[in-house]
Amino acid sequence: MENLKIRKAVKTDAENLRNLEAETFYKKWRPTNTEADMQSYMRDNFSIEKINSDLSDNGIIHFLAETETNLIAYVQLKHNSSEGDLGGKKAIEIQRMYVMEEYFRRGIGRKLMNTAIDFAIVENYEVIWLGVWEQNFQAIEFYKSFGYEIYGSHLFVLGEDVTTDLLMKKIL
Repeated sequence: MENLKIRKAVKTDAENLRNLEAETFYKKWRPTNTEADMQSYMRDNFSIEKINSDLSDNGIIHFLAETETNLIAYVQLKHNSSEGDLGGKKAIEIQRMYVMEEYFRRGIGRKLMNTAIDFAIVENYEVIWLGVWEQNFQAIEFYKSFGYEIYGSHLFVLGEDVTTDLLMKKIL
């Protein structure tokens, strides 16, 4: 995609990042969740206070994909995060990665994933991991295309709904 720029988020991105996070999450997950569960989760995770806190936390990093005028995608990483059996390796987590629907299938997710992997390598991480809903087959195949493999599972709570996420890792 022409004129696509990927950069690290800064504190002044808070409002636009909050809007992007809330919109992409809502559009992706509202069809499979109740409105009450969505509102509860979004209130806890996508408030401007939460986004400002994340942007001030040195343990959390966001990379943003933007056109000349809009933020269109992001990936959120968490330093020194591990779950399940990662063999004691220094690990970084991909906590979220979303692309606005109208920009699907333009290679933006691939660019963000490569940015996350490159960042992890530069920061001397040995493994990068993530959780993905077990029914999100398209995302699972996307991650596998980068060499991620399933190594476990955990429960994910969205409001009153409890689902199973597969844990996937990539050795760097």
